[in-house]
Amino acid sequence: MLTLPRLLRAIPAALLLASSPALAGEIEVAPILVELGSGARTAIVSVRNGSAATMRYQVRAFEWDQTPDGQMVLAPAADLVLFPPLLELQPGEARNLRVGTSVAAAERERSWRIFVEEMPRADQADANRVQVLTRVGVPVFLAPAKKTSRGELALLERNGKRVRFALRNRGTVRLRPLAVRLTLVAADGAIVFERALDAWYVLAGGERLHEVEVPADACARAAEVVVVATLEAGKIEARAAGACGGP
Repeated sequence: MLTLPRLLRAIPAALLLASSPALAGEIEVAPILVELGSGARTAIVSVRNGSAATMRYQVRAFEWDQTPDGQMVLAPAADLVLFPPLLELQPGEARNLRVGTSVAAAERERSWRIFVEEMPRADQADANRVQVLTRVGVPVFLAPAKKTSRGELALLERNGKRVRFALRNRGTVRLRPLAVRLTLVAADGAIVFERALDAWYVLAGGERLHEVEVPADACARAAEVVVVATLEAGKIEARAAGACGGP
């Protein structure tokens, strides 16, 4: 049985996962998302120095969770291995970063984030100058034992001033909404208020809460609230009469 370090060494150095690179400052990283599973416990990420100077980078892995308001919760990861953890690249040079895990698939998808971080340059050290260092984050997912995708919208509060609702992930893999929109509709079908909201990952078993302040005149005219989330598999929606009142 191959140990994780041997698995990492076994990846052909020329193998790259096809994807558009993530650009941040003068670091180019590709792919911008890593998928691991029973048939692929390891992957390669390419890191390229796009600057005109020799650069050093450190690479770190974190377990990744989300709060209901969309904030990332990160903790150092011991079960995702990166090699090498430090890179020194000449101008225009690219090297491969090997990523892998030996943990077994769980009921829900596992999620990590790896960060490629620019390290301070000695030739720019100056007590009166702040160095702005670039960091690129790449999500890493380990597929669950069984993949199911199911999103759910729930209206939580309508108190005459705001509308609160939740997008809940009832599946075993992440949701990545393409769009989330709140609309207030008058009795004659006219749209009296509409707001596009931030759409980002909702990890397996998690939820994203949204709270929208609604103008008083829109509340006075509204007869229905409609929330629509556009997912990769299609749209889901929640509707309720009496847009600015009710539970």
